[in-house]
Amino acid sequence: MNFYTEHHYLDRRQLTPAATPERYAAVVGTVEISTEHEIVGRNGEHLQFYVDIGNGVRYQVDVNIQSSDGQPIEMYLGAEHLDPVGVTPDEPFGAPQYGAFPAAALSYARIGLTDAMFAPVDAVRIQQQLEAAFAQSTFVAIYGMVFDDGGPNGKGIHETHFNAGRANEDGALAVYGPDAAGKPQRKWFFFKFAEDRIAAR
Repeated sequence: MNFYTEHHYLDRRQLTPAATPERYAAVVGTVEISTEHEIVGRNGEHLQFYVDIGNGVRYQVDVNIQSSDGQPIEMYLGAEHLDPVGVTPDEPFGAPQYGAFPAAALSYARIGLTDAMFAPVDAVRIQQQLEAAFAQSTFVAIYGMVFDDGGPNGKGIHETHFNAGRANEDGALAVYGPDAAGKPQRKWFFFKFAEDRIAAR
């Protein structure tokens, strides 16, 4: 029997677990933060929350909170003002298009980040900073490796930090919303492990 043409699989198979295919992308949507949908910790290594991209689809977001040796992860928090009327070509603050965008690219080195800009931040502080930013957000863009374990609730994004060895595929969180004066801004959360060096790329 030629299985490739007849496609008959009726006998036991010698199957081994297969990894979920992943790809780099930006996931854009709104953050679910409430008493029902809190930022929660997982295994002492990640914070998790959900981003809703519409049509009943949401992505679980994993944010690392410690390095592989157990030390706090390093973070740099940056902000940039956006054009409220959309004159500039660099992501004008207009109505966002929600979804997952595999054509995304982000490089810590190329946008000017250096190791000296980062400092260790504990998990509690990271959670507080994220919650404060999300409370004022209009929408968010999450950069990292997306995966799909099936169904509308099986989607997720992780590796939301500097990814040594992956050209133009660094992870980050960009939170869009008003600043203290009500002007539109993009607030960036950049993360890296203590042992990684941006200049080594």
